[in-house]
Amino acid sequence: MGKNFDIITSAVALIIKAVIMAGRFSGTVRKRSLKRLAAMDIDEKDKENLFLKDKVYQLETQVSILQKRVRKHQKKPRYTLRERLFILWHIETFGIARRKVTEHLGVSRSTLYRWLHQIDDTSHTRIPANKTPLDIAILIWEITRANIDWGRFRIANQPALLNVFISASTVRNILNRPKPRKPDGFPVASAASAKTEEKIESRSIPAWYPNHVWSVDTTMVLFWGLWPIHIFVVIDHFSRKVMSVTPLEGRNAGWINNALECAIERHGSPKHIISDQGSVFTGDVFAELLDSWNIKPRLGAVGKHGSIAVTERVIKTLKYEWLKRVSFIRGFDHLVTLCEEFEDWYNTWRPHMTLDGFRPDDVYCDRKPKKPQRDSKTVPRNIQQRLFRETRVTGYRLKSVA
Repeated sequence: MGKNFDIITSAVALIIKAVIMAGRFSGTVRKRSLKRLAAMDIDEKDKENLFLKDKVYQLETQVSILQKRVRKHQKKPRYTLRERLFILWHIETFGIARRKVTEHLGVSRSTLYRWLHQIDDTSHTRIPANKTPLDIAILIWEITRANIDWGRFRIANQPALLNVFISASTVRNILNRPKPRKPDGFPVASAASAKTEEKIESRSIPAWYPNHVWSVDTTMVLFWGLWPIHIFVVIDHFSRKVMSVTPLEGRNAGWINNALECAIERHGSPKHIISDQGSVFTGDVFAELLDSWNIKPRLGAVGKHGSIAVTERVIKTLKYEWLKRVSFIRGFDHLVTLCEEFEDWYNTWRPHMTLDGFRPDDVYCDRKPKKPQRDSKTVPRNIQQRLFRETRVTGYRLKSVA
């Protein structure tokens, strides 16, 4: 797009130069013709008529320019390119001094000089930082179509991970405009803009490094829409990384201990673990496991909203952004596959609002990508996409991050 923009701007500059040169040539021919007319041996009345016709033509063009200015009803009217060309041609043809342009045509001298300076000025050929290219608009619509539950802030965070700067207000404007068309002429698939926005949860218990504070909880879903099955969720507070999403064959301390121990063996042991005051987490079996790994238990307040808000928010994402997109959970093995894909999507593909748009793995592994500059308006060619077919969610990231 930048190359085409430069070509168009150069073509416009050449047209303006051609009009100025044509006006000068026309003015030179006019002066010579009037001089020859004055020297010719003809009747004085005929000479006077020809001079008056020339003056009338000059005044008619001058009046047409002034009328266009009056019709605009603006203190500082904006002239179209055609009107600018006509004004420049009039000035050069009739030899109007630039210091008299304002009183003759109503155009300020600063405006005239700006028009003339823009011809040779190459800085204005750059694409403005607030100009949204077509390929970015297409990308925004594709991200929205693939993640219909996302709000404009999270949608804006996804291109930032692809080194493309775009603000949340620009996302809103793109989705409020008609769907863009791809360069080959085929329309982009329809998508509804998500109006719900994720609220940033308060971090009531601070975590200062990875594996400092974990929180755990269980939730229940239905397979085949009838039979309940529990899922054990573990999350790291510092990076918001999901350490484990494990379906349980039963909600008892044995299955929960096995799932938590597998997570500890994979990622290392935390210093603190936060849980609610359910009987499973306050029992002796769970306490023995924490003691064996030298982990300090911390309990959330009974009945207090937000006491384990981080885990509750992850469970909400698991249910409403992932499992609800599946028609039926067909059994235990199917749920295990869905939970494994959710863990991969949440940690390595999905931008997180609390992390300022970074992915949990970026923070956990301390490899945060640089924020794009405001003039980063080019969609990179090394974008990797992954379609999670069960939930019909598409993830985007750069291949270098994979």
